[in-house]
Amino acid sequence: MTRPPAAATAVVDSAAWSAAIARGDEAAFAAFYAAWFPATLALARAASRRDEAFCLDVVQDVMFAVCRRLPALRDERAVRAWMSTAVAHAITDRVRNEQGRRRRELHVAAARGDVHDGEPWRALLAGERAQWLAARLAELPASDQALLAARFADGPSVAAVGARFGLGEDGAHGRLRRALQRLRHLATEWWHGS
Repeated sequence: MTRPPAAATAVVDSAAWSAAIARGDEAAFAAFYAAWFPATLALARAASRRDEAFCLDVVQDVMFAVCRRLPALRDERAVRAWMSTAVAHAITDRVRNEQGRRRRELHVAAARGDVHDGEPWRALLAGERAQWLAARLAELPASDQALLAARFADGPSVAAVGARFGLGEDGAHGRLRRALQRLRHLATEWWHGS
């Protein structure tokens, strides 16, 4: 009697391992892990084109998913499809987590006035924009400055500030809206050079 080729053995083993893993068999998971680790790492590298540390994290995420959610699959093809999908999901989740963390870090840095994006020129640009805005605000009539302060700072309401300048509530909000539109228009001209 001849032995089946190694590939045929792998077909039987992966499907059998998936069923055993679904039942909670730790030995099956260990065998699956040993057999699938190299292929999963190679797929993570090819799909993500990221460094080894990132890809090893992806493999860890995938193997954790295998341990928790791998269903009993009928054959090697189904196992490969499940693993490919798991790798794609793990990469997507890791990239999204990195982007979210980066956004949070930038938000905190911006709130503290730190350098933006880790690039000194961004801090210079932010400072230049702040100076530009302060100069434009100083050019506005006192009533518009007070309305803007009421809109963007704690204190009296826009309607209360407008009343000090003889404006009704609608008039105060209209004047504030026109002041903001004017500042936006000037900013667009300055920042985009149009």
